[in-house]
Amino acid sequence: MIRALLLALALAVFWLLLSGMFVPLILGFGLLSVTFVAWVSLRMNVIDQESYPFALLPSLSAYWLWLLAEIVKSNIDVAKRVLGSSSAVRPVVADAAASQRSELGLVIHAQSITLTPGTVSLEVAAGTIRVHALHPDILQDLYDGGMDARVPDPDVQP
Repeated sequence: MIRALLLALALAVFWLLLSGMFVPLILGFGLLSVTFVAWVSLRMNVIDQESYPFALLPSLSAYWLWLLAEIVKSNIDVAKRVLGSSSAVRPVVADAAASQRSELGLVIHAQSITLTPGTVSLEVAAGTIRVHALHPDILQDLYDGGMDARVPDPDVQP
């Protein structure tokens, strides 16, 4: 029930941000819509820890900031490699360790790799993510486990 209330609160805030209207009739329609969606979600039993991971919000915020910095650094590195000599680009495929226990954690990790320029996640399996990179040096952070240690996982609560 608490997750349904959190979902309703998140939907109400999102609805207010998108509509920007504070006319009583429109607010009433918004309240009706949010209540209906929360009720249907509750009845369908689709509100669980993985579909609405509210507990991850604090750690996700810090992770997004770190990932944004990594994306900027990777953009600069990829630009140097593409504009540099032909030996700066040596495509490679390798497996990176993934310690996440939940499917959501694995998806966050794989998508983070894909968002980082110069790398693409090709295949995800329990414990590993197959990655294509422009150069073997780019995979060093994945081998060191830097990203793997930072990825929030709903099954691992702080």
